[in-house]
Amino acid sequence: MSATELKELRKAVQKHIGHADERVVKMVYAMLEADAENEKNSFYLTTEQDAELDEIIELDKKGLMEYSPWEEVKARILSKKR
Repeated sequence: MSATELKELRKAVQKHIGHADERVVKMVYAMLEADAENEKNSFYLTTEQDAELDEIIELDKKGLMEYSPWEEVKARILSKKR
């Protein structure tokens, strides 16, 4: 949905909610509250994290990322811990 379409949809919802009966208003409110609660409990990346992830994905697509087997990583971590 484009930004313009979303803006028009929001206008239409506001227009209709002003004339809706109590039952409809309560249902819409409950949906909005559930959405807000879901958003609060969801995981979102910051703008910086999202940009870093995009950069890593691009490097991986180009074959420029280096990976190590888990046992190797684990050994490096344990050797630095001593």
